[in-house]
Amino acid sequence: MPASVATSSASQSSLTAYHWRLASATDASGKSIAALQKGIEHQVRLSFTDDALNIRGGCNAQFGGYTYKNGVLSVANLASTMKACEQSLMQLDAELGQRLKGDLRVTLSGDKAEPALELAAEDGTVLKFVGEPTPETLYGSTGQIMFLEVAAKRAECNHPMIPHYQCLMVRERKFNEAGIAQPAPDKWSPLYQSIEGFEHQDGVRTVLRVKRYDWKNPPADAPSKVYVLDMVVEQDTSGKNR
Repeated sequence: MPASVATSSASQSSLTAYHWRLASATDASGKSIAALQKGIEHQVRLSFTDDALNIRGGCNAQFGGYTYKNGVLSVANLASTMKACEQSLMQLDAELGQRLKGDLRVTLSGDKAEPALELAAEDGTVLKFVGEPTPETLYGSTGQIMFLEVAAKRAECNHPMIPHYQCLMVRERKFNEAGIAQPAPDKWSPLYQSIEGFEHQDGVRTVLRVKRYDWKNPPADAPSKVYVLDMVVEQDTSGKNR
């Protein structure tokens, strides 16, 4: 993606480099689509890999394949998880599934720091999104999947920048090919930084699937590795560390 663009067709690499947060939704007359306003409040995000797209922020995650050619995004019917939520969120899911299918004309505007994506349907519907860099884009590397167990209690640690800092206590976990957890190591180690997307609750032990990134050009006071939450695998509210 160029450092600065006026208005142009997006390249596929531009689509995959960002998470796209819904900013507005209008019909052919330019009027806001009421059913999609909830998606703006809940920060619905559209994400792309090389061959699939994913929608999160409503009740259920929606996902499916797509093709992109000559500025046109072609989306087949999306699959979805099946949990129940409040009616407005389920209506939001249904509306997103209807609007994000078929052939959509793609337009990119803004610049590398604040890109905007517009999807225009043949019926005149226009969905506008604001780009937020993916971790791969932000940190300049591919994330390594790993599992971290986070202890129920923080512990004071010798942080080089913050006196009396309370560190998360972690240990790496391993799973075999069948997904069976291997015995945990006895030793816990302090983590001198946060895990992006994870909020520790005192007394709750968790096992997390995270992506660890090598930060190519970190600021002087930032760590060279960054941990980003991918999924919560297990929670234990007993307050005990096994």
